[in-house]
Amino acid sequence: MSKIFFFRHAQASFLAENYDKLSEKGIEQSKILGDYLVNGNYKFDRVYSGPLVRQKHTCSLVSESYKKAKVHFPEANILDGLKEHTASDALKLITPKLLAEDKYVQNLMSKGNEDPKLFRKNSILLFQYFMNNWVEGKIEVPGILPWKQFRADANNALQKILSQTNQGEKIAVFTSGGTISSMIGDSLKVQDQKRVASLNYSIRNTSMTTFMVSNSDFNLMSMNEVEHLDKDMITFV
Repeated sequence: MSKIFFFRHAQASFLAENYDKLSEKGIEQSKILGDYLVNGNYKFDRVYSGPLVRQKHTCSLVSESYKKAKVHFPEANILDGLKEHTASDALKLITPKLLAEDKYVQNLMSKGNEDPKLFRKNSILLFQYFMNNWVEGKIEVPGILPWKQFRADANNALQKILSQTNQGEKIAVFTSGGTISSMIGDSLKVQDQKRVASLNYSIRNTSMTTFMVSNSDFNLMSMNEVEHLDKDMITFV
């Protein structure tokens, strides 16, 4: 039996011009995760990371904790299929069209602009609304990798990891919430794409989701664990 540990990246820069950058809290979360893994005697035979800055930076900060403790931490293999879906980019491109044609979106953004306290909440509601339609193909955005292809790419990355995993090994994978949701969907054989996508909303930053690998089986053992984080350090973006 082998185990694969999927870690969501630490808090990124939500609503900033460049989301793909760890926030100060995200940097701290990564260091806490690294210390937790070292103190918990987690030793990995192989490490993978997605290509995004926030994914690689989280992995690098965890690696630093191991180096400080003089414990071996393998160099990360970068897999393009572990990147996040492109829904954020798609939403940016399609928002002007939605604002012009969709009354629900018009209402959300109007109230958010009138009340700054609602802006963050309504931005998240807009994203969820868009995701529900995008993953089912009801909204298409030219030039953006569609959800169906994202799922296929994530599964290809998973198959590559599985093909390189030997009996009894422990593997660490640093990726994003949508990718982890895709892996969970594959493991549980969930067909409803909205259900798969909605898992992303509860995946917490630096959380650990663990799968057991035995022969051809890829089974979910635990999901979204953040035992290493105090309540005030738990975030979702």
